[in-house]
Amino acid sequence: MLNALYVSVTGANPEGVRRASGSMQQQGFVPGPRLDWSGGAMVAWASPSQLEVENLELQTPLGNAYCVGPLWYGGKFGKGALGSLIEDSSAGRQIDEASLRGNFVLFLRTAHQCMVLNDGLGFVRLYTSPDGLFHSSSWLATCAYAGRVGLNAAAAVEYVLLGASHSDETVAEGVTTLPLGSGLDLTRNVRYDRTRLWDSGVAAIPATLDAAVEQVAAHLATVFAETAAAFPSHTRAAISGGFDSRLILAGLLASGNRPELFVYGKETSGDVPIARSVAGSVDIPLDVIDKGTLDAQLARPNLERLVASSLFFDGLPNDGVYDSGVDQQTRLDQTAGGRLGLNGGGGEIFRNYFHLPDRRFSAMDIVRAFYRGFDRRVLRQPGALSTYENRMATAIACAVGVSGDNLTQPVERSRIELAYPLFRCHHWMAVNNSVAVRHGYYMTPLVDPVAVALAWRLPLAWKDVGLLEARLIDALHTGVARQMSEYGFRFSDGPHARMRFHAWMSSSRPVFARPFINAAGRYLRRRAVAPTLLAHCRAVLPGEWCLDRLLDLQRLPGNQALARALAVEVAWRKLLL
Repeated sequence: MLNALYVSVTGANPEGVRRASGSMQQQGFVPGPRLDWSGGAMVAWASPSQLEVENLELQTPLGNAYCVGPLWYGGKFGKGALGSLIEDSSAGRQIDEASLRGNFVLFLRTAHQCMVLNDGLGFVRLYTSPDGLFHSSSWLATCAYAGRVGLNAAAAVEYVLLGASHSDETVAEGVTTLPLGSGLDLTRNVRYDRTRLWDSGVAAIPATLDAAVEQVAAHLATVFAETAAAFPSHTRAAISGGFDSRLILAGLLASGNRPELFVYGKETSGDVPIARSVAGSVDIPLDVIDKGTLDAQLARPNLERLVASSLFFDGLPNDGVYDSGVDQQTRLDQTAGGRLGLNGGGGEIFRNYFHLPDRRFSAMDIVRAFYRGFDRRVLRQPGALSTYENRMATAIACAVGVSGDNLTQPVERSRIELAYPLFRCHHWMAVNNSVAVRHGYYMTPLVDPVAVALAWRLPLAWKDVGLLEARLIDALHTGVARQMSEYGFRFSDGPHARMRFHAWMSSSRPVFARPFINAAGRYLRRRAVAPTLLAHCRAVLPGEWCLDRLLDLQRLPGNQALARALAVEVAWRKLLL
């Protein structure tokens, strides 16, 4: 299958394209199809682990299409979907965004247009070079095209502290991502606006919770029916004690698909017995993967291993590059043999993700309530905290469609609900999904533009404590809903009074107090970077790090944040030469 691509348009630097090609090969990809046309060239690449899986490419008398990642259109998957897209484009029809699903980057050329776009929520990233003439699904390749790239300090701080840069900028100065709700018209090499389904009135707000459950469940049933038709008995999904993995399993079973199931954890962890109970209730074997034990059997990562991780994960993954090889192998196993890996990320669109009460809030409130889980002393530059908060609040305001002129101006609570799919998911989940499709078919089926349109305006009381999502699980498959959850109740019964009380207590915490509450929690739980890990990383890469002037690495909120700082250092010292 195709796992990466790049497009160079007229005027692109030939030496930069050569460097990008070298980067793709260094990352382990092998060349795939190539298309040259009067305006430029498209080159696709494949992962060696996926060479036996059929490419999503189609050449017809009407046009050409190439796709990285799984794509559905008009109920069809793969080449059937590409054929329908070519037909619509060649006839001058707009793409029907409501029937376009999956996590992908698509190149499409017909007599009428030449374009490249990603899925409607931008969960597979498309990067653009500083000169605007090179576009790729690979950050490392885009940086290689650009040549020596500087460090974007603000984006780097966000990446290390949060797991992703939360704007259209990236950690590499001048390298950007395709903005949400956009596509690229390659004929003119300009961005164009796509239909934003969440603001287009896909459906009226249901009058009752029962009607909302029926409406959302019908959409999910369609998504999983399409999934089952494309990957019959060839899906793999995690199962845990939470909502989202159970909703995926319920949807797959309702569509007649019996996935391979796995759970991460030790036999003594809370998720494993619940996962065994759920899998046993539907007579599906369960693969228990103890990543901690596997990791303990391998050597601590040396520089060679860190560079290999950086190449595998395209430089800057959510969890950084401090990986002994376990994370890499489990990812390859999940999609081996052309299987579709399914992940429950984004299912919180059906819940109260930010744990805020039902009243108006501002973009700055969201930053201080949710994005201040770190010691402010970690920031070394004068005014850095104010810069960080203003950047984040501005990006949130832009994502949810409100003015950024007054970042402390409260807006409707329902509009704040859009910050989860359009801001949090768009930036954070896109990093993980982009890595995943580099090595196989991968999808987060619970969140797409239609699901967002159906969910964001629903009354918050229906989402609180997971009530709506529990009802969805029960509507799709009562059998798995009857199994116990990690929350101490069965989804078929709904949340109990104790959980409702704890949720009320959590949402009642004042926004202004939450950074202080987070600080107290860090102190009580002794959450900090392990000194031995920091010493090991410093020994592997001695000398001053490029982030030392921005961040006090000893004050980072945890080891994963250090692993991300390490990812930046590895990239700039060893790969972005």
